[in-house]
Amino acid sequence: MNYRHAYHAGNFADVAKHVGLLYCLDALKRKDAAFFVLDSHAGRGIYDLQAAPARKSAEADRGIQRLIENGIGTAPLADYFDAVRARRGKRLARYPGSPALIAAALRPQDRALFFEVLPAEARATAREVESAGRIRCEIGDGYAALKAYLPPQERRGLVLMDPPYESLDELKTLLRAFADAYRRWPSGIYLMWYPIRSASQRRQVHARFDALEIPKMLYADLAVHPDDAGVGLAGSGLMIVNPPYGTDEHLRRAYEAIHRAIAATGAGYVEVARLTPERMAQ
Repeated sequence: MNYRHAYHAGNFADVAKHVGLLYCLDALKRKDAAFFVLDSHAGRGIYDLQAAPARKSAEADRGIQRLIENGIGTAPLADYFDAVRARRGKRLARYPGSPALIAAALRPQDRALFFEVLPAEARATAREVESAGRIRCEIGDGYAALKAYLPPQERRGLVLMDPPYESLDELKTLLRAFADAYRRWPSGIYLMWYPIRSASQRRQVHARFDALEIPKMLYADLAVHPDDAGVGLAGSGLMIVNPPYGTDEHLRRAYEAIHRAIAATGAGYVEVARLTPERMAQ
């Protein structure tokens, strides 16, 4: 695997994914009981937006930096801006990856486990966010970790699955790993990110999740280009299983604010809807 997220950190897809992640983490904290978080494709804890990869791609300029310029006062995004430490009129120098956001959200009783297959990225995450006993980063296959660590002893928690989709079989692998994890831990919250590259590909992703016949699936799709614009990444999708109360309304309002701030006039869309019902038909 040669994927390096340093080129993409802070792009609009990161923003969309992290807004959903933070809402679900906040929802878990509505109860005092401890919870567990597993991030299967953790990447790095902190990304330097002034480093060569970020400057070369300039994706953060069209993502988080543009959002700061055009939407920092927007209410639905206030918690997100606080989490990434964005300030009005200030360019963001460093962008937190999902491990840093998760680690910052944990309370003393909560626990997190991060898996990353690239040794250098995993070691960076360990240096930046690891805390003995409560937060740990391991080098390894995040899909295999689902088998090893679910269900957790806390019985409450969240799984984030955010693979790079370099392999043509990535979606198939993710769906198989998720279905197996769900059988063992059906009460967990699952967040699964997917790229939107075309209208037909987006429909296929939804259909393949739907075919699992698992209840309580919510999809949140944000596109900043037309589906078939041929730009590589037209949009960002997030499938959430067992979404906390209020997730759909919060993400709809937050994604609409992101879309207004980032997308060109008339381009893209926001669509947040239930894919499967609360209960599946017998």
